[in-house]
Formats: sequence, C-alpha cells, structure tokens
Amino acid sequence: MGNLLSKSGPRAPPAVPTDTIVPMHHMDDNSINRSMVVMFMMRFDDVLDPEKLKDSLEKLLSRDDWRKLGARIRLNEKGKLDCHIPEKFDEQRRAFGFSHVKYDVDIGKHPLASRLPRASSRPAVLGDPEVFKSLMRREDGPKCIDDYIYRDEPQLSMHIVSFEDATLVTLSWPHTFLDAMGRRELIQAWISVLEGRDDDVKPLFGVYDDPLKGFGLGPQQPYMLAHEALTGWNKAVFILRFIFEMVWYPKEESRIVCLPAAHMQKLRADAVADLEAQHKSDGTTPFVSDGDLVSGWITHLVVQQLEPPNSTRKIQIMNAFGLRSVLANDLLPTDSAYVANAVTGVWALVPAKDILTKPLSFVATEVRRSIAEQGERGQLESRRAIDRASFAKTGQPGLFGDRGMRMIIISNWTKGRFFETNFSAAVVKPGIAEDSSDRSSKVGRPSYIQPVVYSSSAFLRNAFPVIGKDRAGNYWVSGTLRKGIWSKIEETLNRSE
Repeated sequence: MGNLLSKSGPRAPPAVPTDTIVPMHHMDDNSINRSMVVMFMMRFDDVLDPEKLKDSLEKLLSRDDWRKLGARIRLNEKGKLDCHIPEKFDEQRRAFGFSHVKYDVDIGKHPLASRLPRASSRPAVLGDPEVFKSLMRREDGPKCIDDYIYRDEPQLSMHIVSFEDATLVTLSWPHTFLDAMGRRELIQAWISVLEGRDDDVKPLFGVYDDPLKGFGLGPQQPYMLAHEALTGWNKAVFILRFIFEMVWYPKEESRIVCLPAAHMQKLRADAVADLEAQHKSDGTTPFVSDGDLVSGWITHLVVQQLEPPNSTRKIQIMNAFGLRSVLANDLLPTDSAYVANAVTGVWALVPAKDILTKPLSFVATEVRRSIAEQGERGQLESRRAIDRASFAKTGQPGLFGDRGMRMIIISNWTKGRFFETNFSAAVVKPGIAEDSSDRSSKVGRPSYIQPVVYSSSAFLRNAFPVIGKDRAGNYWVSGTLRKGIWSKIEETLNRSE
C-alpha cells in the first residue's frame, strides 16, 4: 500500500467537485479483488448492432441510481477505495469504456478468431483463452487496479469486434466492481433497456450505504471449521510451501475445457447408481447437483496429475458461495439489483487418496455436504466474522485445513445463465441460419463464452471458473495450472476415450 500513497508515485487526477463520493463496500474492497481485472467475452453467431448495445447500456447507467456503476475509483487518505459518482456523463467522462473494431470477413476467415473453441463430442482441453486477448480489449485497456485509480478510467468497459457473420462482445472490470451474480443483474437490466422494457429494471441496491456492513459482526454460533484454522507456525509453513511452488514452478497456463452433455449425463447416472447402492438399506439417495459433480470431476483430473494414488495429502476444495439467496429476506432483497460482490467460500477437506481411489459420487457428496452445512446462515455469519478479523490483521481471508494441503478453487457461474444472454433485440442479421445444423445457439444468444483475468497475485493457480451450461447441455470450464499440467490432463482425457 505504501507505494500507492507515496508522494513520488503516480498521482490520481484531481477530484471533480460535482462528483458524489461514497466509500466502496467492504466486501468489494479487499486485496484479492484489487488484484484482478476480469474480461468476459461472449461470441454471437449473428451480426449485432454495436450502437444499440452501447446506447442501451448508456441509458441504463444514466438512470439516477444505476449511475453509480459509472463511478471512478480513488484511494482515500486511509488507503481505502472510494467511488466518485459523476453528476452526469459526457464525451470526456463516459459511463463506461467503449471500443469497436470491424473486420470485413467472416469469422472463420479471420486468422485468430477462427481458432475460438467449439464444443467437442468428448471431454477435451480445447485451447488457451489467453491467446485471444487482443480480441477482448482495446490496446490501452486497463490491466490493473492502478489503471483505474490513476487514469480516471470507468470501472466497466465494453469491447465489440464485428465480423460479417458474427460478433464478439467483451465486458471488463476490476473484481472490486462485481461478482458473477452481480454480472447477471447488470446484464438482465441492460437487456430490459435494450428491449424497451425500462420499467422492468430493478432499482440498484446499496448506492450510498453498504447493506453488508454489519454482516458478520455478531455471530451467534462457532464456525464448524474453527478447529481447522491455519494459524501461527502451521500457517507460515503453508505459505512457505506455496511460495516454494511458485518459485520452483513460476510459469502458468490457462485452458478452456468442454464437458459434453452426453458425458455429463453418464457422470450423473454413475453417481446416482453408486449412491443408490450405498443407501439401499435406508431407501434414500443423497442429492448431488451438476455443480457438485463438475467440482469433483475437475478436482480428480487435477489431483491425478499432482499426487500419487496413496497420497494422504489433504486437498482443500473451495467452492465460491453466493450470499444473495441466503440474505434475500433481509439484507439483499430480490426486488432490487445488488451489483457488487456478495460471495464467500465453503470448504471440503478431502485426502488425495480418497479423491483418486473412490468414485466421483464420494467427492461430489463431500462438496455437497460442505455447501449444505457451511452455507447455513449462522455459519456464514460466523465465517464472515473470521474473515473480517483476518482481513483487518493480515489483508487476507481466514484459511482452514493443514499446512501441507493443496488448494483447488471452484467458482461456478452456472446460476448466472450467461449462455441465455438475449441480445436478439440488437441482431442485424443471423450469421448462421436458425434452422441450420451448424448453429449451436438461438439467434441473439452466445454460442461460446470465455473469461480471461489479469492478475497481480497467485490466486489464479488451481482456480477454475465453471462458465456455465450451453444450449446443448455442454458444460464449459476455464482453469489455470502450473505449466505442464494441462498437457498431462489432455493425455488422461485422450486415454479415457
């Protein structure tokens, strides 16, 4: 932080007297969120009108409450982030960054865009999303939180690339801006304006006050993993081991994975059969969701490359857990849109040998148990209390497990239903006929989605956003691993054909 406040460092533009200044919400402003700038690209197999997309988003962000999303961010004298909300937007200070590039060729003839992944008939590693960065941003687009603080950049940017038969639409933002379900709220409000349904736009919640400011200040029960807290020497050893891996294996690779619908159906059928056999005597079958199965499948693939089958090393499977549904009755009402971060983590701690030798149903059940038990309101309050104290003391959230564990991070965006994003009101013409067998999505809906993250920390390693389920039922996953592991996963998947 010292370098940000140093007099010899960069200086933020002068404050605009007419801006309204409000503190950034405390679950937005933390070291993890500050370290990431997210880009989110959707491919449409249609020609979209970029002006309609731009004008409708501008109209949304010009609404009195939604204007907050056009705020600039600045560091205050305490080193915390503030939101400077413009009184109005103009050509000099736009509500969001906008850029548009047009190529007078079909997407299949463009040397780079033609390589964007398509769904596979078997589980497969399809490509490196990092390769497509130049299609996802303007050349001078923000890459780190400092770019927003010192360049008066709007937090939200849109970059559109048009082809004769397709359109790429990329949104980007610092992670301090919103989480996956906040992104859904933003997109749904945008679509309402695009379609002329302005009255359907929910009011923006938490414009001036932080609705979660008291969350976790008065826990009523002990946190169930408190006895697993990593502190003192054990935490120091864990950190040293993590640093050693980052030094010994400094290079990372990101890939996109397709888990086809047919294979997903088989995973589910096998899991249900296993669980029915295990519970034959009591006649019950424990519930596991697709997300639980995908989490277990990803974890098994990764651990298989990193640990021997008899390894007793503990694997921490952390699933991002959204707070909106749990807090819907009081703190985050559903009749308003909360476009911010409202997420925590739930943790399943499983020995590597169990992941590698027991059926997928076992790992999926452990994931489900972590969600069911730790996702209860009282536990979430207790966990938040621990995280608030830890952030205040160390700048990082609480850590649970043992000093030798390996972390796998899953962030499942499926509930965001991003493959159902409906920009049909901006369609100029279909790029592929709606009744064509070559078409994998409805007109105006994305056929492919990928994220890319600029990060100044190590939090991306072993992290896997589950992008969602497309129209055909295929699941799409992105992930970052140390260099060399993805090629081993490819070999494993090829052997399992």
